[in-house]
Amino acid sequence: MQNENEINKTDQELIIATLHDKRAFSEIVKRYEAPISRYIRRLGCKDNDDIKDVLQEIFIKVFININDYDHNLKFSSWLYRIAHNETISFFRKKNTRPNVLNLNAEDSEIFFAQLADEKDFFEIAVNQNDASVIYDVLNQLDNKYKEVIMLRFLEDKSYIEISDILKIPEGTVATLLNRGKKELRVALETKGIKNI
Repeated sequence: MQNENEINKTDQELIIATLHDKRAFSEIVKRYEAPISRYIRRLGCKDNDDIKDVLQEIFIKVFININDYDHNLKFSSWLYRIAHNETISFFRKKNTRPNVLNLNAEDSEIFFAQLADEKDFFEIAVNQNDASVIYDVLNQLDNKYKEVIMLRFLEDKSYIEISDILKIPEGTVATLLNRGKKELRVALETKGIKNI
């Protein structure tokens, strides 16, 4: 049974509680298990057993390193950074490449809702509502662009959070997003989506 007191705590309060009572860590796991699993899947890990293995490694690493957490960072950014690194390490260990991006219906809704705010080039694609074209085009992008676009539009992370997660300067995040958008625009135009 979940402790009502722990459910209402902020991430920072849960971290402090975990430092005094390791059982409080279970609330962190409950809070982030689903979003981190989705993130692992979005990074290209499709097998459910592999996702569970990577997820377990992530939470073990978080638990072991909780004392080293920098309270100047947003906890979710720190956690996503660990998730990102562990997922990439998983692919290296298995000597495999991530699967192509394949968004489910929920991802598609989130993605198009986020893209609707990016009227500078996504509006027409969103209005046409052709998800398969968007997925094809995203899969053609260089990983450095795909990562920032995914974190920004699927994970709804701010530039600062993306900077923390990928350990790159905030200005680089903006540059990668702008370049990624340009590449996406060109790729969409080659697919017949014009005026973007």
